[in-house]
Amino acid sequence: MASDTKGESALLKSLDWIFVTRPIVLIPAWAFLLAGYLRAHELAGETSAATRPLLVPFGLLTLVLAGVYIVNQIYDRESDKENGKLFLLAEGHIGPRAAWIEAIVLLAIGLAATAALRPALLPGLAAAAALGLLYSVPPVRFKARPLVDLAANAVGYGAVTFLTGYRLGEGEGLPIARTLPYMLIVGGVFLHTALVDEEGDRKAGMRTTAILLGGRSAGIAALLLLVAAAVAGIVVEEPYAALASIGAAPFFVWAVFLPGRKGSTLAYQWGSLLFVLLLVIREPFFGLWLAVLVAATRLYYRFRFGMVYPRLDF
Repeated sequence: MASDTKGESALLKSLDWIFVTRPIVLIPAWAFLLAGYLRAHELAGETSAATRPLLVPFGLLTLVLAGVYIVNQIYDRESDKENGKLFLLAEGHIGPRAAWIEAIVLLAIGLAATAALRPALLPGLAAAAALGLLYSVPPVRFKARPLVDLAANAVGYGAVTFLTGYRLGEGEGLPIARTLPYMLIVGGVFLHTALVDEEGDRKAGMRTTAILLGGRSAGIAALLLLVAAAVAGIVVEEPYAALASIGAAPFFVWAVFLPGRKGSTLAYQWGSLLFVLLLVIREPFFGLWLAVLVAATRLYYRFRFGMVYPRLDF
């Protein structure tokens, strides 16, 4: 029995190297890549789009962003510990040196494989990697620069990743205007994630947009960004952004009148979830993959740390 327990513990610890890449946080990136790909086909008048061509690009994006997310955790150890999240680096289960090695390997393999297998995607993935590293690494560290942190997230997900998917779908031209509603909705959601982390970030000495604006003002700014996303989505005819923004509006309004961790958590969770659900309705296979990922992640966190993650608040 003791040997079985030790074996289970060793297995769980070996999984640390997978879950330190934050696979749940990869979901928005996959979603924006898929949205860009689908919109390229829809704008070409196609009612369906083959998803098989997405498998390799999804894998390449995952490798690159997994490396970026590890670097983010290396530099956020103090604030993550204050915020009580992302235990693997913050609590020393994986050391910074080992984390750096994994991050460099993932980034190198991801970019090299992109250059070899999908060279047309290299500019987009290289831009995502560069933006992600600049977001975390001093002295630039966009994350600790008010408004720049918001802009970096909006551009990284709403523009770079969406346009990479659009290019993958062989869409015509480079529809910069179509990225506007996606950037706006990302900005609104980001403000609420930053509000949830505000206390820990403040103790760690960071100055983010959420800290600059303060709780209620940041909530109002997030709501304005969401409304702008809905309007822009309607104007440029981007249904995924428009519908997700409209659907998330009640939660963003609630967060304005009842500011705090609970309201912001509801706003960012439902703002993200509704966008993802629209894509799942369009491509059910994406939903199947996400269900498997969420189930695996919940099992890992339950047995590794005795906690429920991810969880959806109501």
